[in-house]
Amino acid sequence: MILCLLAALAFFIGNASANLAKTSTSLGFGFIWSRASFELGEGITGFVAGDSVLAAFWAGVVNTLLVSLASIVAATVLGIAVGVLRLSANPLSRFITSGYIEFMRNIPLILQMLFWYAVITRSLPTPRKALGPVEGFYFTNRGVYFPTMNLPPAAFWALVALAALLLAAVVARATGDVTDRRQTGWRALGDFRAMGGIVVLMLAVLGTCGTLEVPAISGLNFRGGALITPEFTAVFLGLSIYSAAFIAENVRSGILGVSAGQKEAAASLGLRDGQTMRLVVLPQALKISVPPIASQYLDIVKNSSLAVAIAYPEIMRVATVVISEVGRSIEVIAIVMAVYLSISLAISALMNAYNKANIAKGS
Repeated sequence: MILCLLAALAFFIGNASANLAKTSTSLGFGFIWSRASFELGEGITGFVAGDSVLAAFWAGVVNTLLVSLASIVAATVLGIAVGVLRLSANPLSRFITSGYIEFMRNIPLILQMLFWYAVITRSLPTPRKALGPVEGFYFTNRGVYFPTMNLPPAAFWALVALAALLLAAVVARATGDVTDRRQTGWRALGDFRAMGGIVVLMLAVLGTCGTLEVPAISGLNFRGGALITPEFTAVFLGLSIYSAAFIAENVRSGILGVSAGQKEAAASLGLRDGQTMRLVVLPQALKISVPPIASQYLDIVKNSSLAVAIAYPEIMRVATVVISEVGRSIEVIAIVMAVYLSISLAISALMNAYNKANIAKGS
C-alpha cells in the first residue's frame, strides 16, 4: 500500500514537472523569500505588507492555531455540559439539549459561520454607539474591544514561562495519581498548592509590572486596548457551537458505557446524584470518550479552513492570496497540506499520550 502511494505521488510530481516545463516554469519554493505586497487584516505576529511570503504563511498558521485552540477549549466545555444534561432526569433539560444537538449537527458549518458574521456586522451598533455592559468592554459591528495589559519584555517572558509551568501542572494533575501525596519531580506540580503558587506568581508579575490600557472612543473608532474582530468571533462561535454538539454525543455515549454497578456502588456509599456523576461516572466516561473527542479536535482544525468564506486570515486565506500573487499553486497547496498534517499529527500524539496516561492511571 505504501509503495503504491509513493508510486502515485512520484507519478503526479513527474507529470506536474513535465507540464510546467512546457511553460518554461519549474517547481520550487524560492518564492517564500520574496516580498508580499498584501495585508492580512489581523494577526498577532505583526505581519505587514513588504514582509516575506514566509512571514505571511507564519501569520496564517498562528491565526489558524489561535482560533482552533480557542474553539477546542470552548467546544470541550460546552460539549461536556450538554452531554451530561442530555441524560438529566429533568425532561426540559433533555428536550433543550436534544434539540440543540440535532439542530446544530444538521446545519452546515459554513452557514453557521456566515450567520454569526451577519449577526455581528449587521446587528451590533457602530463604535460611537457601542454596547458597554462592563466598563472597558465594548461590543460593536467592528468587533469587541477590551482592555489589555502592557508588559515589558522580561515580564512578558516570565509570564509565558509561568503559564507553561501551569500547563505542565495541569497535565501532571490529569495524568498522576491524585491519592498519592508522595509524588516527586514534575508530577508534584499537580498538587493544588503548587498550582496555586504558580497562579499567585503570575498575578504578582501582572500586578507589579503590567499597566492596564483601556479602549476609549476617539473620533469614529476606539483607540487603545485590543480588538476581537467579527471574522474571528464568527469562526470561533461557528466552530465551538457546531463541534460541541458532536462532543456532547461522544460524552453521552461514554456515560452510557459506564456500568450501572458503578452508580449503584456510589449510591450505596451515600453519594448524591450530582456527586456520583462528578466523582464516579464522568471521569470513567471521559476515558471512553477520549478517542472520538480527539477526532473532533482534528475536525475543528481542518474545518477552520472554511473561515476563508468570511475572509478570516487563516492559512487557507493566506494560500489563496499568495496563489493570486505569485501563481505557485502546486507549491502553495503543498505547504498548506504540510501545515494541516503537522498540526493534526501533533494533536493526535498529545491525545494518544493523554489517553495512555489515563489508562495507566486507571489500571
